[in-house]
Amino acid sequence: MRFEYLPVPKWPTLAWLCRCDRHSSTVAVAHGLGVETNPDWFCEAAWAGDYERGDFDRTDIVAGTGGRRRDGSVVFVSSGSTVDRLQTLETDKTVWISNSLSALLAGVDADLDPSFPKYFRHFRTVVKGIRQYTRLLSTSAGPIQLVYFDNLVWDGRSLRVQAKPGLGRDFSGFAKFRGFLQDSMQAMAANLAHPRRGRPLAWLSTASSGYDSSTATVLGHQAGCRDVLCVDHGKTGSDDSGEPLAHELGMSVVKVKRFAWRDEPWPEVPFLSADAHGGDVFFKGAEPVLAGRVLLTGFHGDKMWDKHPSDLSDNIVRGDQSGLSLTEYRLTAGFLHCAVPFWGVRQIREVNAISQSAEMTPWDVPGDYSRPICRRIVEEAGVPREMFGTEKKATWVQFIRSDEFLSRASCDSYLEWLKANQGAWLRHGRVPPLRNVRFDLWELAGRRVFNMDPKHIRRRSLLVRVRGAIAERPTRLRRYVFPWAVERRKECYSQPF
Repeated sequence: MRFEYLPVPKWPTLAWLCRCDRHSSTVAVAHGLGVETNPDWFCEAAWAGDYERGDFDRTDIVAGTGGRRRDGSVVFVSSGSTVDRLQTLETDKTVWISNSLSALLAGVDADLDPSFPKYFRHFRTVVKGIRQYTRLLSTSAGPIQLVYFDNLVWDGRSLRVQAKPGLGRDFSGFAKFRGFLQDSMQAMAANLAHPRRGRPLAWLSTASSGYDSSTATVLGHQAGCRDVLCVDHGKTGSDDSGEPLAHELGMSVVKVKRFAWRDEPWPEVPFLSADAHGGDVFFKGAEPVLAGRVLLTGFHGDKMWDKHPSDLSDNIVRGDQSGLSLTEYRLTAGFLHCAVPFWGVRQIREVNAISQSAEMTPWDVPGDYSRPICRRIVEEAGVPREMFGTEKKATWVQFIRSDEFLSRASCDSYLEWLKANQGAWLRHGRVPPLRNVRFDLWELAGRRVFNMDPKHIRRRSLLVRVRGAIAERPTRLRRYVFPWAVERRKECYSQPF
């Protein structure tokens, strides 16, 4: 088995697409100029291991993706988290694999159904875990399989899913778990800055007033991270900046305005084309400092590090899909996404036992927002208790439920796209959505009224649950932004083969 590389200068810098012809020993790899290549492996990744050995297929502590020749086969490596993924499409003669859904669709000249109304629900299923999410996405060229966390092995004839290594670590106490986190961070720090890289990388952390990003920032700082992104406020308008913590650690602060993205042309496209939600679009405001970085975030800390998670299985059940909408954008912006709480995630039961243990009592604060592991790590780094973890906030942008929708230019493009594709609805016997933003806002307001809880209705009643489910769904006008965004995003990718 050998790689045949085809650099594509105009592609997003970290994107790659592989063509694997059945019964052939050659794997053709089209890629952006930021992808590292050599005869035995290619990657846009950093991992807890020696860079020159290229053993990113032998660890679950990996940010980014790539492919590794191994024993006559090729192992395609997915990120060690569910904020990134691989996608593959199989035909009789060829198997296609990519770290970009849009690149794959462009490469095989495939389209989505513009009138399908449930793409948001499809990607939302990632919260159910790596064994229960909806794997197949229908396209005009056949079903595409989405692969989270697991690796893929190609032997020249067939493609199979392979579980990542990394189970069986000793997490029998806080000191051992913290040692694992610190050792992994140090190993990744050496990897990302290795001089043999074509483009050595550097840390960039994120910090808010909550537990998870604060913990990731402290761990990163101890491994040489000096720069931190701070968003000016959360989605409710309250102050969510992690500046006080960053200053306490002596780190350089990069301030990001939560709505700076609205000043850019078509800013939502790469985010919405990743997961139909696009909630991480506020990272667009940090674009000037993202290239060449490994971005440390706290996504999934609400489950992995919480004292009372709802699921303790190795299935990686999440609370939401936050972070997933970065999976396409980061390929253009040129950074790796390292969500630290996923480290050791399949041993969440042992980690939670640490949170519940008597040794953690001094860091277990009253109330339902307690993460003793986080609090101990951050406080022992010298950060005062009152500076973080006092209130749960979020910076997500909610396209499907907020009064603000797309930016003006994007909204005009989307409405024109709906008009041009209205035949797709008619062919399926469906009524096209009304292209009226004002009516859409009325629908949104009506849902809020419908979802109000009368005092005499018990919170756990069926009616309340139905109301909540309706409120969570996108409005009819907003249901189709995913295929619009994918069509726009495909314009970044010429057909390389």
